[in-house]
Amino acid sequence: MKLLSLQLPGDVTVNAPAGILRDGEVKLVDILQAFINLFFIFAIIFALFVIIYSGWLWMTSVGDKQKIGAAKQRLTYALVGLIVVLLSFFIVNFVTSFLGVNILNTIPKIPTI
Repeated sequence: MKLLSLQLPGDVTVNAPAGILRDGEVKLVDILQAFINLFFIFAIIFALFVIIYSGWLWMTSVGDKQKIGAAKQRLTYALVGLIVVLLSFFIVNFVTSFLGVNILNTIPKIPTI
């Protein structure tokens, strides 16, 4: 471990760059950002799978009116759900930019010299 450490002469204090958490410190905003991003990703992936499954049900209905109706209804609900998720993403993005809080950006910025 001695080979990996950096020894500075004298009594020098080195502070971490801004935005770097120390000592296991976790901010509520970071947890909220991660939760919202995971929710949007999961909802979009789920809606796309339901759309694909509805298409599969429609193709394998073999002309049965009841099965075609069920597949159309499931496809309609999946498309409406996907639109609601996308609209909620844009609404959250608009509100957070209006309030000056960037809650959807979890990628830390690299400090420049």
